[in-house]
Amino acid sequence: MTRNVLALFACLSIITCPHTSFADAVQNTPESSVGRAPSGAPRINLDARAIDASAFSGVSGLRGTNQKHLVVSWKELLPPLTSLETPFASLSAPQLEAMRTHVRWKTSSAHKRSDESFIAEHDAATALLAKHKIDVENLMRERRKIIAQNNTSGRGPNHHILGKTILIPGYIVPLTLEGGMVTEFLLVPVAGSCVHTPSPPPNQIIHVAYSKGVEFRSIFDAFWIEGELNAQERLSDVSFYDGAAIVVSNYSLVARAVLKFDG
Repeated sequence: MTRNVLALFACLSIITCPHTSFADAVQNTPESSVGRAPSGAPRINLDARAIDASAFSGVSGLRGTNQKHLVVSWKELLPPLTSLETPFASLSAPQLEAMRTHVRWKTSSAHKRSDESFIAEHDAATALLAKHKIDVENLMRERRKIIAQNNTSGRGPNHHILGKTILIPGYIVPLTLEGGMVTEFLLVPVAGSCVHTPSPPPNQIIHVAYSKGVEFRSIFDAFWIEGELNAQERLSDVSFYDGAAIVVSNYSLVARAVLKFDG
């Protein structure tokens, strides 16, 4: 067993498959499309819907799997946005503007805070807030709490799709090789993620185990992955040609099938 061979594969992929694109593979797939990440690497976009698997004629071996699948796009792995009560809801427009001035003052440089017009503006804002007995520091603590809660929930799993058998397209970041076959890997929406670009958020990475193994030749080859999606935070040690990183994933999946597009 050989772990963390991403360095070699990444280099070979760039040399041998620089133009491999997911777009050619999905051109006959209903309502699917491919965009580009800021790095220029292929990024998968696919509308989620329950479909008959036979519609995917371009996917080798898919007809031998279950007849119905929930085809999932990467955006559906993100949790629904939750509306948290804002601590500023009861403030009037002038009070909100005074709070904005206070925030600008707190986050400005010493040079900016020496500006006479800004000093006068901040003094007026402070006086208004004091007149209405507004607890500025408490509001700021609540604001920071909400920001932290939003950041945490936004990086978590979408509980509405857990426990369902899904079919999702993505790119492989290999973790474990057995006899030339990848049996453990990370599935990501953008080719080269964790290798040549920063890692996606944890809820945009799926840790996949596939005992049969899949032949891996290029980080630009796209695959369909079929299996039951579960929430499990995992830390994966990914090594590549110029360093190593610990990559966090929020999803896990034991694959029933790993199917490459027939281009």
